[in-house]
Amino acid sequence: MVRRRNKRTKQSAATASSNPPQIATSGSAQASLQVVVKVPKDTSLKLPKDAIKRINIGQSFAEYDAALNDPTIYVHTPALAAAADPESGKVFFVGRRGTGKTAIRRYCALNGDQTRVIVPEIFSPSSTLQEVELLRNVKQRPFRSLVTAFRRAIQIEIVSIWLDSYPTRPSIPSEVQQELDTFADLDFDLRSLKAISRISGALADGDDERWLRENKIAKQVADGIKKMWSNVLTTQTVLIDSIDDYWEGSDEGLVYLTAFMHACQEVSTQIPKARAILFLRENIFERVRALDTESSRIETAVVGMEWTERQLLEVVERRLNRNLTAKFDLKGGTWQAFFEQPDDAWRSVLDYCQRRPRDVLIYASNAVEAAQGAGHERILIEDVQQARRRFSDNRFKDLGDEYSENYPRIATVLSRFYGLGTAFTFAGVESLIMMLLDDPEVSRFCGTWIYENSSPEKFIRLLYDIGFVGIRSDGKPVKFRALGPMDTSPPPVSNTTDIVIHRCYWDALDLQDRLVRDLSGKKGFGKIGIIEDLPGGFDPNEYADAVEMALSTLQELPLGTPGATDFEEVVGDVLKLCFFRSLVNVEERVRNHNGRVIRDWIASNRATSGFWESVRSRYDAVQITWECKNYTDLHADDFHQLSYYMSEAAGRFVVVVFRGEIKPSYYEHMQRVLASTKGLILPLNTKDLMVFLRQALNGKIKEDHIQDRYDTIVRKLS
Repeated sequence: MVRRRNKRTKQSAATASSNPPQIATSGSAQASLQVVVKVPKDTSLKLPKDAIKRINIGQSFAEYDAALNDPTIYVHTPALAAAADPESGKVFFVGRRGTGKTAIRRYCALNGDQTRVIVPEIFSPSSTLQEVELLRNVKQRPFRSLVTAFRRAIQIEIVSIWLDSYPTRPSIPSEVQQELDTFADLDFDLRSLKAISRISGALADGDDERWLRENKIAKQVADGIKKMWSNVLTTQTVLIDSIDDYWEGSDEGLVYLTAFMHACQEVSTQIPKARAILFLRENIFERVRALDTESSRIETAVVGMEWTERQLLEVVERRLNRNLTAKFDLKGGTWQAFFEQPDDAWRSVLDYCQRRPRDVLIYASNAVEAAQGAGHERILIEDVQQARRRFSDNRFKDLGDEYSENYPRIATVLSRFYGLGTAFTFAGVESLIMMLLDDPEVSRFCGTWIYENSSPEKFIRLLYDIGFVGIRSDGKPVKFRALGPMDTSPPPVSNTTDIVIHRCYWDALDLQDRLVRDLSGKKGFGKIGIIEDLPGGFDPNEYADAVEMALSTLQELPLGTPGATDFEEVVGDVLKLCFFRSLVNVEERVRNHNGRVIRDWIASNRATSGFWESVRSRYDAVQITWECKNYTDLHADDFHQLSYYMSEAAGRFVVVVFRGEIKPSYYEHMQRVLASTKGLILPLNTKDLMVFLRQALNGKIKEDHIQDRYDTIVRKLS
């Protein structure tokens, strides 16, 4: 059982209204969403027999989407062109979730010259050798020391990519060889930490000579690389993605990330045929820009992930065409062939989506599934309308997940809009804030940020920044924020300002089509069912208590036999608290070893999408074993034991959780298991468990961290 601090009776949620609001087709709330792409009308277009049954839109999350292995599926946007062109000078690709950053990363990995993907963990440092305030000045030695350390780490990563393409080791300048001897055997994070320790240690000791020597090494190595690559024609590219996996939003992490971005730009601009591309969420980039007094230099290398309506239409059309022998054209002809009322259908999709490819793909996929379920030969407008509620629920969940690092449990605050209006006056926002501050759950789960944003102006800015509302003032059209790093400032906010909730959230929140002017007479908030998505028997307070207890226990556990039982218990808690949406029916598997009872865990894999669904498909993994090892080093007999858990009945995928770091020798053992059983062992450690628990505490439900862990293992074994 998952341990609880406080046992409370779970509160029953109020039933949602059965009558969703009527969606207006005109008015100021839609002024910023006017459709400019006109779908052509050509009555000669006709679908092949059973075409609707054979549609496979693919996964809307790029990390799981097998369709992206096909180069013809990509839409060639300015951002994609900049990423594919080594001479573009663009290094930072910035946008909200679902705008195509990971898709571009996959395109570069598929079509680039020599590439490697890394997911750094360094941006959640537990300590620094300098005071944070000393690191904030980007022109002073402490910050420049960080830039130099990261630059050295990136340069060695790029050189190692180049060396991997040579069967025999080429002639290497002595300064480059010395750097390889020092750092090449370390992964990127450990290499960065070692470089930071060396140069920051010299600075902390006041040893100017040693500091200057360490600082100059980066340039000396860069000069050596230039000589070494005088005749190299291909570009060596390191792709840095999923920064937010380990992002805790701390001041130290922000300084580290800012220095890392400077290092990426220096490497990309100063070494020919070398490139470091960073994919970054816009909310994280905004914090970097606020800190960095030299951000104008970085901004010259930034590409925003903006999409036109025509490009969004092409995203769907390429996927609708994918399984057809004879293709329709990509300028509206494909859409018209598949949809019975193409212009009305496209307007319905676009008016309800934010301008992101993920939104459009999810909505279109829901409409396709509705048509397939009803046995329609084309996608009817009724199918599009039926898909709307499901799409709205999905987008609302994703919004809370997207900004959970910046505003933990923000979904709790957003859920309090349930059953209210689609728009609020300034006075209406004021009265809403007063009710939020009196709400016990909001105070507990969101207290770290809600009080700092409790003025109407700051609260409106926050809701605008996350894309939940647009701002309407002085009779002007509603303005919603851009998806990329540009034009993020909202219009001025005054007592004549109204906010309008984005249409994609109306159905999920069962909003009434009215302007809310005052809530002072309202007693309490309505309840929304999808927020109470917690493992059985928990209310939100009990769930938070259990996660916090697992976190605190994990931080204090001793290694070996003294802490083994508690470690096994924590692993079971992580399984039940963090993966309950996909892994169910969790049971202990008890065995006796040398007189001590050892517990592992086994869970049924019931996932219908995402990481665990792909694991079930690839490895027939209907049952997932989680093996617990409360020690730092795994041995050959551990891997031999893990292979025995693989079978045709349960599947060929096993998770082993231990307390150390992955060593190169582990890959040899995993490779032997893969060759003999066609099964995979996924090693996770204490840091991974901490990430899962922190994400659960913040309300984050995305599976990107464990997906990245899996991808790393697969690349090493391939």
